[in-house]
Amino acid sequence: MGFDRERFAAANVAGAFGPRRLYLAALDAVFIARGGLGCGVVVRDGGPVLRVIAEGAADRAVEVGCDFLDGRWWFTWADSGRTIGAVDDPRAVADEIARTLQVEAAR
Repeated sequence: MGFDRERFAAANVAGAFGPRRLYLAALDAVFIARGGLGCGVVVRDGGPVLRVIAEGAADRAVEVGCDFLDGRWWFTWADSGRTIGAVDDPRAVADEIARTLQVEAAR
């Protein structure tokens, strides 16, 4: 049984453990500490995103990506690619995501 390079590449190990995953895990930790929103990293289109759900309302959810743009890492809305905020301020990004979910609930 030798090393299967194709199988290794298909497992997307770099995506699973690279900076994108690290920043999403940091944002996940902010949500865990504050409570009120559930979240977890899922794979969409071959890359990790953080799915954030209003507790008790699974129909109110957003997915957050992390992209390297203009020389730095940013949290982005996974559906549109619009930036939310820089990865160096995950608390502010978590506040914006929570506000967005609250607005969705009011509709």
